[in-house]
Amino acid sequence: MKLFAAILISYILCACGEKVNTQNQLQPSPDSTQFYPTASFFENQMAIIPTMKKNIVVFHTKGEKKDSAVLTTTAFKELVKEFIVKDITDVATKKHYRETIFQDAATNSYTLSYAAVDTTVTVKGMEILLDEQSNLVKRIFIRTVYRRGNTSIMEQHNWNTSKGFQIIRSLTNEQGYTTNELTEVRWEE
Repeated sequence: MKLFAAILISYILCACGEKVNTQNQLQPSPDSTQFYPTASFFENQMAIIPTMKKNIVVFHTKGEKKDSAVLTTTAFKELVKEFIVKDITDVATKKHYRETIFQDAATNSYTLSYAAVDTTVTVKGMEILLDEQSNLVKRIFIRTVYRRGNTSIMEQHNWNTSKGFQIIRSLTNEQGYTTNELTEVRWEE
């Protein structure tokens, strides 16, 4: 009889376990949602900017060290590829994101926000600011987090159309030592 009571109590405790309310959790966007095609935007920028015959300058800061140089077209394209690989529009990837859109009267922009609903993806979030009148991209912000060996890397990629871009990295090793890097690229207006 005691064994039966113990089994019954165990069964009741398991059956009364905590239920997860998935309605309050961020859900991915429906399959039919069209995400903004960032890869094609960056590819277009990569093709157009070098033809503008403007100097493209890179400023690099790592810790206390600072450096600057005029970029070759090849080096410029390599840096832009860092933005292209963070595209989330393909079917296999976009299922991990939720899109929200809002009108920002302060910046005269529509803001497209993409938030990761899957904690295992590298790109954690992306915001795209589109001009209200022309629907052209004004800015793009991309946040990523990943590990390389024993180092945790957080990145912020910022694109300012017609002006330049930044890549900000924070690298933290297992001992908690952090190194910060900033790569800023600008072209003449």
